Amino acid sequence: MATTKELARLLLNVVGLLSNAYGFSFVVGAFPSDIGFGGIFQFLTIIGLTSVKLKTKKINHFVAIYKHIAYVATPMEGLITILYWPMVLYSKELLQHQEVPFFLPLPLDMSLHLWPAVLLWIDFLAFDVEFVRSKTHIVVIYAFTVWYLGWSSYCFARNGFWVYPFLSEFSTIGRATFFMFCGNVCVAMYEAGKVFIRMVVSGNKLAGDC
Repeated sequence: MATTKELARLLLNVVGLLSNAYGFSFVVGAFPSDIGFGGIFQFLTIIGLTSVKLKTKKINHFVAIYKHIAYVATPMEGLITILYWPMVLYSKELLQHQEVPFFLPLPLDMSLHLWPAVLLWIDFLAFDVEFVRSKTHIVVIYAFTVWYLGWSSYCFARNGFWVYPFLSEFSTIGRATFFMFCGNVCVAMYEAGKVFIRMVVSGNKLAGDC
């Protein structure tokens, strides 16, 4: 019989899957189609949601792959949320082109840019007590950072515009520096999560010894 903790985690994952599906339904059905080479997969948000979807499915036949996806998706979604909301509140023109404007209702905006991070971090901090830090996870985070820099640059070369307008304000070195800064933020969040879980485990052990 499933424990209360297992049921709570299952419920959290179901909520996350429904929120994820809601976001994807908009992206597939209503997003502007004339956004050039790479389509919707130019957007870090969409790549993040895809990784969350894979994480939520828990591909048990590929446990190692699943763990790498999970431990990259969690800080990546945290980064997306940290970057997105200050930018969109300051000026939407930093994130969307004037030629292809789009409006996101607040519930949908939160489904794309807030709830994935909140739910992943709750899942990670509350239920991944068996988590063990690995240099592989760090390598995967930095490898993804370099890959997305290369991917977005290639899409720019094909399309003649950056999918996120604010990227056009950087020099080549400036963009690379910005991406590596983002990779460092992801690693910092990963390390912070590790410290938190270690504190929880230590606290549980002390409580058990009392």
